[in-house]
Amino acid sequence: MGATLDALHRLQSIEDRLRSVRDQIESKRRTVKARQSRIAAIEKQNAETQQIIRQAQAESDRFELDRLTREEHVNKLREALNRTKSNKEYAAILTQLNTEKADMLKLEESALNALGRVEQEKKKEADLRAILEKEKTQAAEIARTSAEAEGRLAKQLAALEQERDAAADGIPTSVLAMFRRACERHEGEAMALVERVHPKRSEYVCTGCNMSVPLEIINSLQSRDEVQMCQICSRILYLEVPAGAAV
Repeated sequence: MGATLDALHRLQSIEDRLRSVRDQIESKRRTVKARQSRIAAIEKQNAETQQIIRQAQAESDRFELDRLTREEHVNKLREALNRTKSNKEYAAILTQLNTEKADMLKLEESALNALGRVEQEKKKEADLRAILEKEKTQAAEIARTSAEAEGRLAKQLAALEQERDAAADGIPTSVLAMFRRACERHEGEAMALVERVHPKRSEYVCTGCNMSVPLEIINSLQSRDEVQMCQICSRILYLEVPAGAAV
């Protein structure tokens, strides 16, 4: 490679390291965010469980109140049964009394079922609270270590940005503009190696897009210090062969 391509190659190396550091910072942030999302999901599940507990408890209370009301009514029916003077009246009150007793048993069973749900959901809520506390402790530790790592990475990033600016100083403005456009287009991968695809034929491809590279571009790269771009993906091309070697 000539001086310009060599300088671009060094600049690309710095860009690669910058991208690696940025990816590490972003990875740390994603990890913290994922933990926060998990905590939020558990908190939501816990809130829903608490709502179920309140509803089941209220349902149990209603059943119990209804049972007590019917029990009071049954006691009155028993008193009325003792005061009856005719068989017809006795039979009518007895039928009503038996019906009320059956309803009371149903209400008692429903109340017990609701209380069972309350106990079940309370156990679930206790388990969720334990999980939540554990998650919060782990999340706090991850956030702390991530913040420390991000601080170190931020220093590396600043140093690499200074190194990149220094490396860009000797590159012509027009060439640097081409490099930056290629970086923006290809997520920092501005340059692509040209490979010979067959040892006996003069066939070359851009490793960035795997498309064919014309021989005139190969000749220019081998004989002159010129910047050549892939006609398909617009990456800056380079060869890993000595300048001036024959095609």
